[in-house]
Amino acid sequence: MEHEKILVHETTLEHALDVAIANQKEAQRLLDGAKAAFAAGDISEERVLQLESLLAVAAEDVKRVTKEQ
Repeated sequence: MEHEKILVHETTLEHALDVAIANQKEAQRLLDGAKAAFAAGDISEERVLQLESLLAVAAEDVKRVTKEQ
């Protein structure tokens, strides 16, 4: 398991950006795994589409938070 970093943020927006980036990375990791599982026939295409949507939302969140800084 990864060790979590303890970060000190000067602003709430810095924290929000770190969270948004972490969420985007996790969404990408889940999608990558889902694509492999779909190729192996282990999950449905619907699940892959759900995770693609999740990644899109996470990317939009990163853009939003970046714009707010």
